[in-house]
Amino acid sequence: MTETAGVGDSTGDPRSWTRSQLLAQLYDWEHDFFSADIELYTSLAQRTGGPVLEPACGTGRVLDPLARRGLQVVGFDSSPDMLARARERLGDLASRVRLGQAALGDPLPLGSFHLVLLALDAFGFVYETAGQIDFLERIRDSMAAQGLLVLDLVHASLLSDQPQGIPVLQRSAFDEEIGARVSKWVVRRMAPSTQQIVLDCFYDLVWSDGSFSRLEESVRLRYFSRYEIELLLSTAGLQVESIHGDYGLDAFQDESPRLIVLAGKGNVG
Repeated sequence: MTETAGVGDSTGDPRSWTRSQLLAQLYDWEHDFFSADIELYTSLAQRTGGPVLEPACGTGRVLDPLARRGLQVVGFDSSPDMLARARERLGDLASRVRLGQAALGDPLPLGSFHLVLLALDAFGFVYETAGQIDFLERIRDSMAAQGLLVLDLVHASLLSDQPQGIPVLQRSAFDEEIGARVSKWVVRRMAPSTQQIVLDCFYDLVWSDGSFSRLEESVRLRYFSRYEIELLLSTAGLQVESIHGDYGLDAFQDESPRLIVLAGKGNVG
């Protein structure tokens, strides 16, 4: 993990920002209001203690409330602009936070972590079985003896009910930070042969002077079945503690909105 001190200049006219800076900001516009999973992570962190590791931490949405509860947190992301926003968000908590730039396939940060969390489908950015097992093995090696891993995954059975191949308006609202009306459209495509979801995202921005611009981003995510995840974890030397269907840790059922898996080292390996 490469320690970085922040990049880019996100001051001035947002229309002069780089595409990467705007996408990082729009990520916050879309996700900052989402907090349904925060109570889950804070309650688990109270159980395990720190330090906490979040791979693919983005702009620090989850790490921030954990650090504010006095926990030592470590996060990494491949996007320097996401990390720059995370540093800004976590600025007054510098003594409790370590952030760095790395991809999921890179060596993990040094430490013995009591909680490792992969929020909002982050594990889905590892597409191949060999890479998934390798990643989980590296997580296992970085966990304390009683450490806990949390995977938050999309529930595959619900995907077939989603509109395919047509634009769907996901959110439309004024973005105070950049001073533009933003509408996000998503075209979802399923690829069952590779168990992937392809999300073609279009951000339409109407600026204060009436001018228009569009940003496009394509996101690929791997989706998993329950027993596939159990096998991957077991192969990597991790033991499933429990499986749930939502952030309240209710039972996993056919209609569950999420697939939440808690795993630890147990007596495996």
